[in-house]
Amino acid sequence: AMGHPAAQVASEITVQDVLDSELMVWPVNRLDVSPVSDGAVAVVLAAEDVARRITDKPVWIEGVGWNLDTAYWTNRDLAYPEYVERAARMAYNMAGIKEPRKEINIAEPYDPFAYKELHHMEGLMLCKRGEAPRLTAMGVTQRNGNLPVCPSGGLLGVGNPIAAAGLMKICELFWQLRGEAGKRQVPGSPRTGVAQAWGDLMQVGTVVVMRN
Repeated sequence: AMGHPAAQVASEITVQDVLDSELMVWPVNRLDVSPVSDGAVAVVLAAEDVARRITDKPVWIEGVGWNLDTAYWTNRDLAYPEYVERAARMAYNMAGIKEPRKEINIAEPYDPFAYKELHHMEGLMLCKRGEAPRLTAMGVTQRNGNLPVCPSGGLLGVGNPIAAAGLMKICELFWQLRGEAGKRQVPGSPRTGVAQAWGDLMQVGTVVVMRN
């Protein structure tokens, strides 16, 4: 998030800083929780013919998926975000994506807590179940890694504007896919990105696939 002009936590934070921060609910510490922020997002949508007329660098919404899981926690597996996988399958099918891990260049999953980035990576089928922590530790999800995740700095770094957070993810993909993300820019001219939002009682998933 240090390269994001709107970041609320634009500072160097070490692993030790996180471990030393106040314990909220084990094993979640203060710095594992995104700061609640004031924020707003504006998005202009246009039909294809209009978009081609007003810009030579359009970014297309190729797929959209939405899913609502049961609100009863005792009836579902809290260790895996089924609501995200179902929404992702809908969006990927619409966008013609068969192998997300190979076809997605950037991911902006909803990350209000540190563990939710890993949780939602798996729900988006960007890795196998239980694999997200290892890939993150290996550096795969870094901005210059094989699969950049939350190059914006995520909600943990930029801040969490709650109802505007999902669209914030979409805006980041827009800038990245146009090559306009500044210091946050993912190298290699990324072509396809996925954004995901989460809500209510840990059971609502929305997924959007975008391409340039």
